[in-house]
Amino acid sequence: MTCSIRRRYADRFVGVTPKSYEELYDRHRKVLEIFSRYRFKNILDVGCGDGSFTLLIKEACKAEEVYAVEISEKGVEEASKKGIKAFRLDVDVEDLPFKDEFFDAVFAGEVIEHLFDPDHFLDEVYRVLKPKGILVLTTPNLASLHNRIALLLGFQPFPLGVSLRFNVGRLIEHAEGPQSLDHVRAFTLRALKKLLELHNFKILEIKGSTAQLPKRRSLLLKLLSFADRFLALFPSLSYRVIVTAEKI
Repeated sequence: MTCSIRRRYADRFVGVTPKSYEELYDRHRKVLEIFSRYRFKNILDVGCGDGSFTLLIKEACKAEEVYAVEISEKGVEEASKKGIKAFRLDVDVEDLPFKDEFFDAVFAGEVIEHLFDPDHFLDEVYRVLKPKGILVLTTPNLASLHNRIALLLGFQPFPLGVSLRFNVGRLIEHAEGPQSLDHVRAFTLRALKKLLELHNFKILEIKGSTAQLPKRRSLLLKLLSFADRFLALFPSLSYRVIVTAEKI
């Protein structure tokens, strides 16, 4: 996907993250719980959207300064209005505009699966983190039970779309909200752990997280939601994984 297409597509997701704690999705709550254990001077949010969740992370870890990078110009404008030091950047091909060993922590929520070159991204994160700095990232799990069942039944794995326009071929094709159809890398937990280790990160913690199911509450969706929450207890089978890693 070219840079211009990626930037245009990214605008669709600016502002979709809930702005209050009560409305947050499971993965957001778990990320905030992780950050609340630390006290950081400065942090970086990669792919900050409009910056609403960035501010919640800042509050959780009592950070003094918060920086962000975002590919969407609209997102950078909105985040800057909130007092975040935001920069427009494509982390797939551009270097982070910060000096070496600058940040205590980096958060990358639902970013790495959109990149052609995750190695470049992880190299840059490693470079800007201080020694023993923390990286927290979230990404869909290709080996989730959801995807194993979908493939068994002949459906497309949920993290991998076949079109930028249409959500087709999946077990659930009309989920509410904008669809992430531009994923180019799909990670199993095993592969993600190995890649982080090769980039000199030590895995500190792994959590499972749920999918974002439609809000309409049919009996089927209630059953799916219950199963989804249960699977989140087992990261290797959960829909999404949250990894906390330390720079070695």
